Amino acid sequence: MLPVWLTYAWNDNTDGDVDFIAQQLAGVGLETRLDRWTLSAGQRLWEQIGRELSKDDLAAWIILATQNSCGSEACKEELAYALDRALGKHGQGFPVIALFQSSVDRSILPPALGVRLCVSMKDSHWLERIKAAAERRTPAIPREELQPYAITVHTVTSDSFGRFAIEVRPRAGTWAPFYAAVPTSEKESVKMKLAYGPRSTLPQGIVLHQYGPIDGRDASGQPLSGYKAADEASPTMSYYIFCASLPSALMFGVLNSQPQFKVDINTTNK
Repeated sequence: MLPVWLTYAWNDNTDGDVDFIAQQLAGVGLETRLDRWTLSAGQRLWEQIGRELSKDDLAAWIILATQNSCGSEACKEELAYALDRALGKHGQGFPVIALFQSSVDRSILPPALGVRLCVSMKDSHWLERIKAAAERRTPAIPREELQPYAITVHTVTSDSFGRFAIEVRPRAGTWAPFYAAVPTSEKESVKMKLAYGPRSTLPQGIVLHQYGPIDGRDASGQPLSGYKAADEASPTMSYYIFCASLPSALMFGVLNSQPQFKVDINTTNK
């Protein structure tokens, strides 16, 4: 197993969170060395840490970046000592990694860490990112196959036009004339209305952009009901389908042409 050194604030391990991180790292082949597991009582702390960080087999140095650790004078001292000894011994390419338990907040980091690799445990690939750094290789992160559209289900605080707004837009190109439709059997419960505006920003003082109802069928023959609109959907301008309740499915795209899409809203909203 590749050994890594983990710096942390003791207050961050009162419920075993640091022990759990060490356990997770071990699961991908990284031997985590902690002060309380590795250092001996009765000897000078920083001399022992210096020896650990200067060992030839050390693959990486990690700091659990929290308000406790980054505000701790002891951890700041260990950081300065680590950078001096570890980089002096292993070279400037030695991995020094700031690990965050939630979102990355570089503002809490000392300057020496702000320019180093930061990893968030919100990232499902955080273990692979750390292991790859320790192994001096590129992370093997699978690339998600993206759809040509972006879709987001918003909850609406004011329900004048509905409790939800389904935002759709193309990732590239444009859709015009636009249409959106739901299963005809759900038309009365969904009560859909179309609005138009900048991406990721729910329209205020909503102006409806529907200019006519449409009825048709999808590829499987299911009856559909909806509306068409003339404004051009683009990567920066979205359509918002306001709904009293969420439909089971939504069809949208270019009216009577391609591209057209059908999305399971129940899956999208999870």
